[in-house]
Order: sequence, then C-alpha cells, then structure tokens
Amino acid sequence: METLVAYTNLSETKTPQVCPVLGLDGHILQVKSPAYASIGSAVKIETDDTMSLGEVSYCQPEQDGYVVWIYLVQALHDVTELSRLARALVA
Repeated sequence: METLVAYTNLSETKTPQVCPVLGLDGHILQVKSPAYASIGSAVKIETDDTMSLGEVSYCQPEQDGYVVWIYLVQALHDVTELSRLARALVA
C-alpha cells in the first residue's frame, strides 16, 4: 500500500499536492512531486493527524515528476486535538 502525504511548498506554490512517499530515513523524507522544488524551499507535510515542517535538500527529475528530499525540522502530532484546544481558548 502506497503512503500519500499532502505536500505544500511554502516558498513557491503554497498549494498542497498529494504526493507518494518514497522513503523516510531519520529526518529525511523522500516524496515524488509533480513539480520542481528549489533547494532550501520551506515545505509543509501533512498526513493523518501529523503536520511536519521542513526544507528541501535535494530535487532531481525522475520520469514524470521529481524526487524531492525534505529535511524534517519539526513535527506536530495530534493536530486535530491541538486545533480543538486552540478554538476552546479563543471562545
């Protein structure tokens, strides 16, 4: 079964794209993106109930897209619960 993530390049398009995960090794996430990503671009990765922020460290063309390596800097888990708590504090 293929793992998919919502990949948003915050430095360029700011529009999320659904991308397959090619691998995860420590803090490096590899995804297959339809669009080129500039080295150093800030990105947001969302899957299930986790949001991660990172930086593009590698981008290379491959067949019908690009292999993008993302150095993950920060991850928030249980994002749904955090959003609920934030709304309760504002109300």
